[in-house]
Amino acid sequence: ELEKLHKVEPLIKFVLYTDQGGMWRVQAVTVKGKAFENRLSLPEDWRGVRDEDLEKVTNIKGSRFVHAAGFIGGNTYYEGALEMAKVALQTSK
Repeated sequence: ELEKLHKVEPLIKFVLYTDQGGMWRVQAVTVKGKAFENRLSLPEDWRGVRDEDLEKVTNIKGSRFVHAAGFIGGNTYYEGALEMAKVALQTSK
């Protein structure tokens, strides 16, 4: 609704926020009316990977996890979560 009201183009693909423990999250925005379909998911080769293994795959400091479905990931740092979103956007092109 807000995207339409404010004529946001292109549509938002990810949101960043902190969870209750202080970890930064990068979460995919779903397609309107489709709860399990993302506008854009996190890269497939990151999915289901955690901690040091994820840092090696992403080459992004602080990477902590990406859910197996690719709809959410976590990073220790804001800059890391932002970089995860940026890389996901770049690799989708």
